[in-house]
Amino acid sequence: MQKNKSMNHMHYLKGFSWFVVVLSAVLVLGGTLSLVGLLPTSIWIGLDAILTKMTEIFGFAAVFLIFFRMIWVRVKKSKVLNLRWIFSTWQFLKKRHTLFGWVVAATGTAHSLYFLLFIPSDMNGVYSGLLAFAVMVVMVLFGYKLNQKKRTPRYVRTSHTILGIVFMIGLIYHVVELK
Repeated sequence: MQKNKSMNHMHYLKGFSWFVVVLSAVLVLGGTLSLVGLLPTSIWIGLDAILTKMTEIFGFAAVFLIFFRMIWVRVKKSKVLNLRWIFSTWQFLKKRHTLFGWVVAATGTAHSLYFLLFIPSDMNGVYSGLLAFAVMVVMVLFGYKLNQKKRTPRYVRTSHTILGIVFMIGLIYHVVELK
């Protein structure tokens, strides 16, 4: 029964990820049509804001997997009771890590393309975003290699983890710099 419920949740999350990919494509296409004057520019700002928030939320969820695992290993060794929620949280994030990563890649790419098409008059913040995007691209390549279910060298997993942390630091810096 529990496995069936988990499969339904994963089905909904996969549907949600396709929804995000479609929204991301709409943002890029709409932004391009606005650039050539076929659509008003103002309608895409709200969609970009939504996709940007999704990048932040799902990026943090994917990276917090590392921290929840470290906490769980320490808590499990100390045999502290009533902290089972840490394990449950870690399991939830672990099962959906790849999905969260693809949502971040889709939304982050759409956001980056949108701002490359509509480079703001003030370039502050754009360079930190481009740097975070470049780190994300390399991280996705390592993640894709890991996700192929073949045996991969340890450096691939370590590189993916380190790049995930660097990406989140870059994303936080980018968001703070723009505020």
